Amino acid sequence: MKPNIPYSDKRILICPLDWGLGHASRCVPLIKQLQAQNNQVVVACTDWQKTFLQNEIEGVAYTALFGYNVKYSKSISLGAKLFLQSLRISFIIKKERSWLKEFLTHNKIDVVISDNRFGLYNKNVESVFITHQLFVPAPFLSGMVNKINRYYIKKYNACWVPDFEEEENSLTGKLAHGDSKLKQINYIGPLSRFTRSASTSEKKYDVLILLSGVEPQRTLLEEKLTEAFAGTNFKIALVRGIESDIQKQFPGNFSIFNTANTKELEGLFLTSHEIICRSGYSTLMDLRALGLKALLVPTPGQTEQEYLAQYWHEKFRFNCIAQNNINTEDIVTLLGLKENFVLQKQSV
Repeated sequence: MKPNIPYSDKRILICPLDWGLGHASRCVPLIKQLQAQNNQVVVACTDWQKTFLQNEIEGVAYTALFGYNVKYSKSISLGAKLFLQSLRISFIIKKERSWLKEFLTHNKIDVVISDNRFGLYNKNVESVFITHQLFVPAPFLSGMVNKINRYYIKKYNACWVPDFEEEENSLTGKLAHGDSKLKQINYIGPLSRFTRSASTSEKKYDVLILLSGVEPQRTLLEEKLTEAFAGTNFKIALVRGIESDIQKQFPGNFSIFNTANTKELEGLFLTSHEIICRSGYSTLMDLRALGLKALLVPTPGQTEQEYLAQYWHEKFRFNCIAQNNINTEDIVTLLGLKENFVLQKQSV
């Protein structure tokens, strides 16, 4: 399904948030559609986002843009951690406005599209904000958080929601269909770089583990799942979701991929019996596009992912498990692999 976007023959600046890879990955189909409509695209992003996008898209110009660099914690809840970082985030939003003002004085841009970066609007250019969270499920101070969210979205000329407009078909539930009190909403449909294939592929792996997101939670999930499958008879494909030359030892039944482009990742999806991943919205849109299901492990304390995991469990019958509850027996049972499970002696 192509995104429903109005622009053609424009010079467009796209700025994805650096909070995990999902914002950059869901910009891929958006950029391709903009190019198909004869637009010139410039992407403002961090170095690692640029590396990812260069492997996905041709004919795009790039300019460097600082990230939010949000950090999680092993011991402090995500909500509390974000609250402690709120002053720094507010400073970054102001810095974004200054950066855009300076950039526009030296570059001709017709439209700025910001994927969840709050400060990239300017009175001298048309600006669009992309989000699937018109309502933020904050763990505390929900009213204030959503007031701030609406305040910034209203600064933009339009707000694009990557979901279906009909609530009964919604992939986001109340996140994008609650009482947002916003008027400039345009539902552009789900954004995924994948399309469903009619062909069948021979299965090579019992389980594909797809890791993503902000540290240290990415590493904590990697450690828990490695421990859960170490010594089993299952063939595991692990996509770590990191750019790293550092070698790390894994069990012998693991095939390791630090990163994977769209073609590589699609091959892993289609050659794996079962999938384990976070419940980030971009990943969920990709699974829907391919017609696949997965065992979802929401990032602890990230209320959006926790809500989406429960919503997709109830609406689309996806299984989910809390990260702290991961153990071999429960994982194998939830994946439906129990009758094939054999525990072997195997060193890590």
